Amino acid sequence: MTKTLKLTFFAIFLGFLSNCNGSNKNANEHFSLNDIEDLKTRQYAIEGQLLYDNYCANCHQKDGTGLGKLIPPLVAADFLLHDENRTIKIIRHGLKGEITVNGIQYNQPMPGNPKLTNLEIAEIATYIYCAFGRDERLIDARKVKQYLEE
Repeated sequence: MTKTLKLTFFAIFLGFLSNCNGSNKNANEHFSLNDIEDLKTRQYAIEGQLLYDNYCANCHQKDGTGLGKLIPPLVAADFLLHDENRTIKIIRHGLKGEITVNGIQYNQPMPGNPKLTNLEIAEIATYIYCAFGRDERLIDARKVKQYLEE
């Protein structure tokens, strides 16, 4: 195979790969943390994104889409949007047992993150709600503390 033919094949292959994602767009595609108007909420979300990438993205994916029927999505997840208190507790303590997210049942345990501070949990939760729930909601460390004490 000639070098030109190889390069042409490679270019076509790259074009094919880049078009594969076109039909799998998520609700997050045009979202930017810079779109968050409240400065404190934006600051929490930016810090939360870094923490999310370190603690959550391995399973829930960087874009919040989850892993098929194994790990639930966070993008527009009714389970997440319904109960902020429960979300905070799950981040800290984890979750075992069956849950239903957007009509799909999941039964994969999620480990807790007991070493995260209340502030770190607040930042992750703020990021999740802003980025995946499209709800510019600030969840501060005092609120996390309150939820965890209940």
